[in-house]
Amino acid sequence: MSGKDSKPETAPAEGRAGPDYDELVQAIYESALNPESWQETLDHLRIHLDASAFNLIGFKLTDYANPFLLSHNISADYGKNYQAYWGERDVWVQAARDKNLAEGGHTLAGGMLVERRELVRSAFYNDWLVGQDIGDVLCSNLWDAESDTPHVVLCFFRGVGSEGFEEVDRLRLQSISRHLNRAFRIAFRLGVLDRGGVLKESVIAGLSHAVFVLDAGCRILHCNPAAQRLLDFSPAPVKIRHGRVIALGARAYPDLDAALALADQGRHARVAFTLAKPGEAGETLSALVAPLGEVSVLGLPSLQARYLLVIENCRGINEDALRSFCGLFQLTAAEQSVLLGLMDEATPEAIAATLRVSVATVRSHIQHIRQKTGVRRLTELVRMALAASRSP
Repeated sequence: MSGKDSKPETAPAEGRAGPDYDELVQAIYESALNPESWQETLDHLRIHLDASAFNLIGFKLTDYANPFLLSHNISADYGKNYQAYWGERDVWVQAARDKNLAEGGHTLAGGMLVERRELVRSAFYNDWLVGQDIGDVLCSNLWDAESDTPHVVLCFFRGVGSEGFEEVDRLRLQSISRHLNRAFRIAFRLGVLDRGGVLKESVIAGLSHAVFVLDAGCRILHCNPAAQRLLDFSPAPVKIRHGRVIALGARAYPDLDAALALADQGRHARVAFTLAKPGEAGETLSALVAPLGEVSVLGLPSLQARYLLVIENCRGINEDALRSFCGLFQLTAAEQSVLLGLMDEATPEAIAATLRVSVATVRSHIQHIRQKTGVRRLTELVRMALAASRSP
């Protein structure tokens, strides 16, 4: 389907094949801790944008020749050559610099930078783009807004014979770029996307998730403050014996041994577990078991640090954290009460009955919360509030 047949940004996923907007946002944040899923997630976004190819380019990389971190339908040789000449010969990059649009934070369509007739006359187009069947670009420059070179650029392409990207396509990518920006920052800070990354103690300590660094025998080599607090819960979400992690919760799927076996194969495993015994109701948590591979962790020898265990869903809502979240966006007391109801999955009608106000008043508060937070969808708002206020 061409861009002109698409619907406006208020329904960004309608009219496209593949996952809807909320599913894409969820997948993006999950990929921040699971690098194996980035390729699939970005391919889903490619389908969402009706593009034929994509590449994720790291412009702040200096230790290897190919700047393409991930790509689809583009030759690896193209990436290796691109490292050498993008700064001087890429007409899109040059146009973005000339128009002061090259720094982070911009989502750009090719037509905003170079007219089609100018592009096809360039050596860059004839030498490289035609051979790769690239006729138009839609790109998002991610972070490093104080520099004229973003840290990462995510580009989607349409073929030479296809229609170019339109404004509706640019808005569709722009609406999701803020999530990509946050997720890629997390991925790079954790060293799970950039090659040769270093997982630093200061980064681990600052994460709200509980993080454990384990050796081959599951002995705990390091854990962050959130993980230390998690161990004080009763019943304990993580079972420890003689300094080794032996199980997650009272029951888990897959169990820890199966998750570790996947990690030994270089794969990431998601574990759902509950603190309750079979037949009892209880809270369900989730964890990520990841192989550390070549990532350097806290100065520990790579052969010693084997697994990363991240408890992703922590228990309860931290009232102080929630108050900070509400204060950040200057939510009133009434708006905070409505937000709490939404976080408890209550409908506007149920919230109105609880607060003894009209449904119209509740909907008005919801609209004000959306405006203050800049969040369009309720599911996205609730996800953001829960993420900011989960208590480890």
